[in-house]
Amino acid sequence: MDLNTLRFGNFASLSEAATDWEEMVKKLAKLKENAEGNLKSKADKAQWAGVNATVSRAFVDKTAAEFADAHTQASSIA
Repeated sequence: MDLNTLRFGNFASLSEAATDWEEMVKKLAKLKENAEGNLKSKADKAQWAGVNATVSRAFVDKTAAEFADAHTQASSIA
């Protein structure tokens, strides 16, 4: 690669990608907070019983954790 390519390159696309990732981090932060504050906290307080209760609570816990992981990964990329 020629050094002039880097020196005079158009990095507008890179800037746009960085801005897009920053926006994604903000959106995922809201989803993470919603999953933890609403979904998981309500599931933890619910008085469920039976086999479905165990499966449902595990699914809610896993889903909330996935939003947290997605937010962490997006933050790392940004």
